Amino acid sequence: MEILPGIFQFQLPMPFELRHVNVYLLRDGEGYTLIDTGLRTDESRAALHAGLQAAHVELRQIRRILITHIHPDHFGLARELRERTGAELVIHRLEVALMEPRYARAEDLVREVARWLEVNGVPAEERDFLQTASMAAREFVSVVSPDVLLEGAERLAVNGDDLVVVWTPGHSPGHCAFYWPARKLLFSGDHLLLKISPNIGLHPQSSADPLDDYLASLRRVAALAIDEVLPAHGPSFREPRERVSQILQHHQERLAALLRLAAAPQTGWELAAGLFPGLAQRGVFHQRLALQETLAHCQSLAQDGRLIKRMNADDRVQWAAA
Repeated sequence: MEILPGIFQFQLPMPFELRHVNVYLLRDGEGYTLIDTGLRTDESRAALHAGLQAAHVELRQIRRILITHIHPDHFGLARELRERTGAELVIHRLEVALMEPRYARAEDLVREVARWLEVNGVPAEERDFLQTASMAAREFVSVVSPDVLLEGAERLAVNGDDLVVVWTPGHSPGHCAFYWPARKLLFSGDHLLLKISPNIGLHPQSSADPLDDYLASLRRVAALAIDEVLPAHGPSFREPRERVSQILQHHQERLAALLRLAAAPQTGWELAAGLFPGLAQRGVFHQRLALQETLAHCQSLAQDGRLIKRMNADDRVQWAAA
């Protein structure tokens, strides 16, 4: 569907709690630039081809593929599309380092995650399930080497204008949004969504302080002149500064809740159970996301000196209010 002149949005299906991912096709002279790709599934592939057909665009006309980050719903079809179109594949360099360990050498990552779970207080009987919670993601992705590596602040020519790369770490270390100043549009990926907040987690493949990275990225985006946000999930929206303020408030409330919970020393797993009531009854994937998000908030508080992060003799980390 052409949602704005020269900009098409395709909603590609996913077999997850979030039912769709939005990918965007931008008219670029005689060709097109695609932002994100969807999962490597028959359903996603069929929906993408149907969208291209409705837009009267042939695969060979896609000259460039921009990837916001390497989570499967954004990167899954990248290899196939690059091979079929010859398009230039563009991604932030920090995402490249995550590809092989996550999708091609996942057994090594499982061992690393198992140790991380142990350090953060997850009982042995739970670790066996949690350490493989993300393994199913591998079937939705084919690893591919990009043609162009980004760092942030690059200007990419699109249809006679500039598309500015905005490095927005937090949800993933190399997450990028793409800003079109002339049209005051932001393709926000998972960074800024209308109805939900992306998972910001501290884990073996995250940055050392992902929550503070994310909050700084939000403020960077809020400083841009944006009339409309085109996100990877959910509807497009206006007034991004208002949404940024809501998300900042949400995280401040979560930080305050953790400070109350950490009145006595606790592990990350114990704090996650307090921060997310009913966590034990949720699936292993959601349990791991909850632990990651709890730890990201703990790390931010420890960096500020409001929590004490102590490594005990058994190598387990405990957190306590300063």
